Amino acid sequence: MNTASDRPVVRIENLSLAFLGQDTVVEALRGISLNIAAGEIVGLVGESGSGKSVTAMSLLRLLPRGKTRIPATSSVNVLDRDVLKMSDVELQRVRGGEVSMIFQEPMTALNPVLRVREQMFDVILRHQKITEDDARKLCIDLLRDMKISDPERTFNAYPHELSGGMRQRVMIAMAFSCRPKLIVADEPTTALDVTVQAQILSLLKERATATNTAVLLITHDLAVVAQLCDRVYVMYKGKIVEEGPTKTVIGNPQHIYTRALLNALPEGKAPKSRLETVAAAMIEGEAAVSPVPAAPIQPVQVASGKPLLEIHGATVRYPSRFDFLGRTTAYNTAVDGVSLTINEGETVSIVGESGCGKTSLANTLVGLVPLSGGRITYRGQDLAKLDPATRREIQIVFQDPQSSLDPRWPVWRIITEPLTVAGRKSRADLRAAAGELCTLVGLDPKMIDRLPHEFSGGQRQRIAVARALSVRPRLLLLDEPTSALDVSVQAQILNLLLDLQATYGLTYLFISHNVSVVRHISDRVAVMYQGQIVETGPADQVLSHPTHAYTRTLMDAVPSLEKVFSAA
Repeated sequence: MNTASDRPVVRIENLSLAFLGQDTVVEALRGISLNIAAGEIVGLVGESGSGKSVTAMSLLRLLPRGKTRIPATSSVNVLDRDVLKMSDVELQRVRGGEVSMIFQEPMTALNPVLRVREQMFDVILRHQKITEDDARKLCIDLLRDMKISDPERTFNAYPHELSGGMRQRVMIAMAFSCRPKLIVADEPTTALDVTVQAQILSLLKERATATNTAVLLITHDLAVVAQLCDRVYVMYKGKIVEEGPTKTVIGNPQHIYTRALLNALPEGKAPKSRLETVAAAMIEGEAAVSPVPAAPIQPVQVASGKPLLEIHGATVRYPSRFDFLGRTTAYNTAVDGVSLTINEGETVSIVGESGCGKTSLANTLVGLVPLSGGRITYRGQDLAKLDPATRREIQIVFQDPQSSLDPRWPVWRIITEPLTVAGRKSRADLRAAAGELCTLVGLDPKMIDRLPHEFSGGQRQRIAVARALSVRPRLLLLDEPTSALDVSVQAQILNLLLDLQATYGLTYLFISHNVSVVRHISDRVAVMYQGQIVETGPADQVLSHPTHAYTRTLMDAVPSLEKVFSAA
């Protein structure tokens, strides 16, 4: 554990908080207490909706005024000052100066119309009395400290010109720019691949240790917590249900909810076995799992083991430079001569770091991106020449259902949109189909008139799966379908996918950077690197005994509970 001073940087005592609706009051936090010492990294874990982010935002009073209620008995002290009693001027001094925040998605946290330099200047010059020349030197040094190879280029770039990992490094550099006493990191690595995640976590720990900065790490990844944190707090329904040294809490959990979270992880479980899921009754000591969804439509008959999709030397290129007439003069190659066969009824997973070409390859299969070279066949026919009815047998589920579901449409319209395109027009017919599909994926059919924002992340992902299933596909492309979900909801979605495959003989192309999920759900694995498949084979063979140097590097970067406790 890092050396910590006796005086806590953060001391939250008996914090309760309620959100005030027009006719309702929702209790978000119920009497939580938490402290963090200087130089200490503390984890805060729990399911979505447990109160983790609300706790973090309370440290900086970022929640909407007039919409929350906090009793007088609650206190939130940062550096011995009660944040709840600070004036606006004091809060402005604290935010970004003494307390910094690293948000989950840097693309939305960074201003897309401002260069990195302007955004870093804004933070530094607001909190430090230094010249612009000194601020510029500080920015370049900070970016270099973040292991950015070309800090000058990054400094002058717009956020969209940087990769996800680079944007997150910029966020960390900004967070450390004013030498804060506390950094709040809210799911800082959720959307990153394992190699970039390992680099980001290493940088965060290295900088926190060097500057004796306290860190509150909010995450649903228990392996990350085990690897990085000195102590951990476990939250459930607005309460702290367990706390202590990380290796004690995770290695020997006492509360049934903590045990349930660990049991929901695919790590260490038999491949393709059902995972335990956390239910509301578990807090009272009752173990519960998700029910197997009903099957209102007839199973699809498949001939398992025969090639369904064959990719022959597929190449995808994107224009990167143009002349003054707008003609393309240079290209970036995203997929470079990839060949892969997917057999009926099996799950083939593609793993690799961001930018390796995984999603570009998937997008070509549904016609979102044209092939620049090579050939793809589906059931022996050229994919480019398939009739619409056959092409509908290939469907895709995107990574983020929040952005892939139309926020203005009720669920029944979203789910049945593919049926409408296919020619079914009767409103009553479509609503009935939506109800059946909701039942199929474990949603209440009575919810079909709700809008997407009225559902949880896991429910929205079920809606996305239901939409893909509406035209009875044979091949589902799943692009990072669990990356933004907590471990319990992830377990529910994995169970759902396995149930659907067993019942209907579906074939999956599964794209993910979560190696434990890939190991659990896959029959075969293909490893992509710089647009090419460098290794392929049975899942256990590739992931447990990799032969290619890149695959070995990838596996070494995977955070793992087994690694942490075997090294202890």
